[in-house]
Amino acid sequence: MDENEAGGIVRGRSLLLATDGKPHSMKAAQYAIELASLASSRLYIIYVVSSSSDPGKQAAIDEGMRQLDELKSLAAASGVEATTLLEGGSIYEAVLSAADRIHAGAIVVGTSEKSTLDRVLIGSVSEFVVRNSRCSVIVVR
Repeated sequence: MDENEAGGIVRGRSLLLATDGKPHSMKAAQYAIELASLASSRLYIIYVVSSSSDPGKQAAIDEGMRQLDELKSLAAASGVEATTLLEGGSIYEAVLSAADRIHAGAIVVGTSEKSTLDRVLIGSVSEFVVRNSRCSVIVVR
Protein backbone atom coordinates (compact mmCIF):
# COMPACT_ATOMS: atom_id res chain seq x y z
CA MET A 1 0.00 0.00 0.00
CA ASP A 2 1.40 3.41 -0.84
CA GLU A 3 0.50 6.84 0.43
CA ASN A 4 -1.91 7.49 -2.45
CA GLU A 5 -3.85 4.31 -1.70
CA ALA A 6 -4.15 5.41 1.93
CA GLY A 7 -5.57 8.79 0.94
CA GLY A 8 -9.17 9.82 0.46
CA ILE A 9 -11.26 7.67 2.72
CA VAL A 10 -9.36 8.00 5.99
CA ARG A 11 -6.70 10.70 5.60
CA GLY A 12 -6.71 12.54 8.91
CA ARG A 13 -9.87 10.78 10.07
CA SER A 14 -10.46 8.09 12.66
CA LEU A 15 -9.97 4.47 11.70
CA LEU A 16 -11.65 1.66 13.65
CA LEU A 17 -10.13 -1.81 13.82
CA ALA A 18 -12.53 -4.52 15.01
CA THR A 19 -10.66 -7.51 16.41
CA ASP A 20 -11.46 -10.82 18.06
CA GLY A 21 -7.88 -11.99 18.53
CA LYS A 22 -8.06 -14.73 15.90
CA PRO A 23 -5.46 -15.08 13.11
CA HIS A 24 -7.62 -13.30 10.51
CA SER A 25 -7.85 -10.37 12.92
CA MET A 26 -4.07 -10.10 13.10
CA LYS A 27 -3.89 -9.61 9.33
CA ALA A 28 -6.52 -6.90 9.63
CA ALA A 29 -4.57 -5.31 12.51
CA GLN A 30 -1.38 -5.14 10.48
CA TYR A 31 -3.29 -3.57 7.59
CA ALA A 32 -5.04 -1.05 9.86
CA ILE A 33 -1.79 0.00 11.53
CA GLU A 34 -0.10 0.54 8.17
CA LEU A 35 -3.11 2.45 6.84
CA ALA A 36 -3.30 4.64 9.96
CA SER A 37 0.39 5.43 9.62
CA LEU A 38 0.23 6.31 5.93
CA ALA A 39 -2.99 8.31 6.21
CA SER A 40 -2.13 10.10 9.47
CA SER A 41 -5.31 8.68 10.97
CA ARG A 42 -6.20 8.16 14.60
CA LEU A 43 -6.50 4.40 15.23
CA TYR A 44 -9.14 2.95 17.53
CA ILE A 45 -9.15 -0.77 18.28
CA ILE A 46 -12.33 -2.45 19.54
CA TYR A 47 -12.72 -5.86 21.17
CA VAL A 48 -16.25 -6.91 22.13
CA VAL A 49 -17.09 -9.33 24.94
CA SER A 50 -20.47 -11.04 24.84
CA SER A 51 -22.94 -9.63 27.34
CA SER A 52 -23.82 -13.08 28.66
CA SER A 53 -23.33 -13.62 32.37
CA ASP A 54 -21.66 -17.01 32.06
CA PRO A 55 -18.79 -18.02 34.38
CA GLY A 56 -16.23 -17.50 31.58
CA LYS A 57 -17.05 -13.82 31.22
CA GLN A 58 -14.12 -12.61 33.34
CA ALA A 59 -11.75 -14.78 31.34
CA ALA A 60 -13.15 -13.24 28.14
CA ILE A 61 -12.63 -9.75 29.55
CA ASP A 62 -9.06 -10.60 30.55
CA GLU A 63 -8.36 -12.01 27.09
CA GLY A 64 -9.84 -8.91 25.47
CA MET A 65 -7.61 -6.65 27.56
CA ARG A 66 -4.57 -8.75 26.68
CA GLN A 67 -5.38 -8.60 22.97
CA LEU A 68 -5.94 -4.84 23.09
CA ASP A 69 -2.68 -4.22 24.97
CA GLU A 70 -0.78 -6.35 22.45
CA LEU A 71 -2.26 -4.50 19.47
CA LYS A 72 -1.70 -1.10 21.07
CA SER A 73 1.97 -2.01 21.55
CA LEU A 74 2.21 -3.24 17.97
CA ALA A 75 0.77 0.06 16.74
CA ALA A 76 3.13 2.08 18.95
CA ALA A 77 6.09 0.16 17.53
CA SER A 78 5.01 1.46 14.11
CA GLY A 79 4.64 5.01 15.37
CA VAL A 80 0.82 4.88 15.49
CA GLU A 81 -1.03 6.06 18.58
CA ALA A 82 -4.00 3.80 19.28
CA THR A 83 -6.95 4.05 21.63
CA THR A 84 -8.44 0.76 22.79
CA LEU A 85 -12.11 0.07 23.41
CA LEU A 86 -13.32 -2.97 25.36
CA GLU A 87 -17.07 -3.19 25.00
CA GLY A 88 -19.79 -5.61 26.00
CA GLY A 89 -22.85 -6.75 24.12
CA SER A 90 -23.54 -7.66 20.54
CA ILE A 91 -20.38 -7.41 18.44
CA TYR A 92 -22.48 -6.30 15.48
CA GLU A 93 -24.02 -3.35 17.27
CA ALA A 94 -20.92 -2.47 19.32
CA VAL A 95 -18.73 -2.09 16.22
CA LEU A 96 -21.26 0.11 14.43
CA SER A 97 -21.93 2.19 17.53
CA ALA A 98 -18.21 2.75 18.14
CA ALA A 99 -17.71 3.77 14.50
CA ASP A 100 -20.47 6.37 14.88
CA ARG A 101 -19.08 7.67 18.19
CA ILE A 102 -15.57 8.21 16.85
CA HIS A 103 -16.78 9.50 13.46
CA ALA A 104 -14.78 6.78 11.70
CA GLY A 105 -13.74 7.30 8.11
CA ALA A 106 -13.48 3.52 7.79
CA ILE A 107 -13.77 0.28 9.72
CA VAL A 108 -11.18 -2.46 9.20
CA VAL A 109 -12.29 -6.03 9.86
CA GLY A 110 -10.77 -9.41 9.17
CA THR A 111 -12.69 -12.27 7.67
CA SER A 112 -12.26 -15.96 8.17
CA GLU A 113 -12.67 -18.42 5.34
CA LYS A 114 -16.13 -19.55 6.40
CA SER A 115 -18.30 -21.33 3.90
CA THR A 116 -21.61 -19.91 2.72
CA LEU A 117 -23.39 -22.42 4.96
CA ASP A 118 -21.40 -21.21 8.01
CA ARG A 119 -22.43 -17.62 7.29
CA VAL A 120 -26.09 -18.60 6.91
CA LEU A 121 -26.09 -20.59 10.16
CA ILE A 122 -24.03 -18.35 12.42
CA GLY A 123 -23.71 -15.07 10.54
CA SER A 124 -20.66 -13.06 9.66
CA VAL A 125 -19.57 -9.98 11.57
CA SER A 126 -17.73 -8.58 8.57
CA GLU A 127 -20.75 -9.11 6.32
CA PHE A 128 -23.08 -7.43 8.83
CA VAL A 129 -20.72 -4.46 9.22
CA VAL A 130 -20.38 -4.06 5.45
CA ARG A 131 -24.15 -4.05 4.99
CA ASN A 132 -24.98 -1.72 7.89
CA SER A 133 -22.08 0.70 8.34
CA ARG A 134 -22.43 4.39 7.58
CA CYS A 135 -18.75 4.59 6.66
CA SER A 136 -16.45 2.64 4.37
CA VAL A 137 -15.50 -0.87 5.46
CA ILE A 138 -12.23 -2.56 4.56
CA VAL A 139 -12.37 -6.35 4.78
CA VAL A 140 -8.96 -8.00 5.04
CA ARG A 141 -8.48 -11.67 4.13
